[in-house]
Amino acid sequence: MLKYDTILWDLDGTLLDFKMSERYALGVCLEAHGVTMTEEMLALYSGINEKFWERLERGETTKKELLPGRFREFFRQQGIDHIDAEEMQSQYERELGTKTYYVDDSYEIVKELNALGVKQHIVTNGILVTQQIKMKNSGFDKLIDKVFISDVIGYEKPRKEFFDIAFSELSDFRKERALLVGDSLTSDMRGANNTGVDACWYNPKGKALPAYQEDERAVHVEYEIRNLRELFGIVTSGE
Repeated sequence: MLKYDTILWDLDGTLLDFKMSERYALGVCLEAHGVTMTEEMLALYSGINEKFWERLERGETTKKELLPGRFREFFRQQGIDHIDAEEMQSQYERELGTKTYYVDDSYEIVKELNALGVKQHIVTNGILVTQQIKMKNSGFDKLIDKVFISDVIGYEKPRKEFFDIAFSELSDFRKERALLVGDSLTSDMRGANNTGVDACWYNPKGKALPAYQEDERAVHVEYEIRNLRELFGIVTSGE
């Protein structure tokens, strides 16, 4: 018998290479407004974007504020005053799903897990229209059982409410047989902790756990992997 019969996948940064899509989308959108993206600009935007999403996870902002807000801050720091942040956001969310890039041959991995009888679902904080485009263009829409997007659910990961609503829509679901796989300690792993399922941290670069792991904000992970193929040994360890 499989140790885990259900995998809850994060999408961006776990199954799909978000950084590659981000590079493509930002470059295309800036070029449409006569701005050539540099590596420094990409790094600046990426850092701003991550901080905004971390604030969302902590409940310090809303997605409505986040989406154009990250571009307002980016334009302010770059001295760009001819691009409307709302217009940029609309263009960006469409382009972000246009080109998808697999992580660790993730498409084949999901297919092989399906063949083993593992149920697989997506749990993501991404933007609805963007995630729908990504699922279709990547082909994951044909392989994944259900997709849970915070825009639809009404709560963000790592909120327990996000997972409670998702789990209520899954038949024959048992927490003790489910594994959440994601690259984020703050949304994925903390989300797993909040809802009582085992956590598998996808940490391809071998990042060290942050200092706060020593205090009350600590996140617990049952597994840490460098490559998604390591999941087969975890999932089948009950056989």
